[in-house]
Amino acid sequence: MPTIKLVSLQCILNDEIDKDEIYIKYNGKKVWPTGVYNQFDSGETKEIGLDLEVDEGWLELELWDFDYMSRNDHLGTFKMMIDQEKGKFSTSLQKKDLESTASYILNWEISGEA
Repeated sequence: MPTIKLVSLQCILNDEIDKDEIYIKYNGKKVWPTGVYNQFDSGETKEIGLDLEVDEGWLELELWDFDYMSRNDHLGTFKMMIDQEKGKFSTSLQKKDLESTASYILNWEISGEA
């Protein structure tokens, strides 16, 4: 079973007028950050440093924006092909709502097998 490392998340353009309150879900469960969310503004990059054991094949990670007064917003999905090739990769967010301004890049790497 390969292990991937989520290295960093880069916000090219945030979705809200102020900052986005971001968290990441894998298989329906929040995996990052350890707190409720991490705030992002346009141009910011933040370290993630999370290792995940995953199956080979297509992997999807969901990017969500936390909202206090309404439902949380599913901004989009990072889709990645996980195979035996080790290395560093970047994946752009595939937006759920095409009218959204959210633009994020996930930097990750395949570091080996468990």
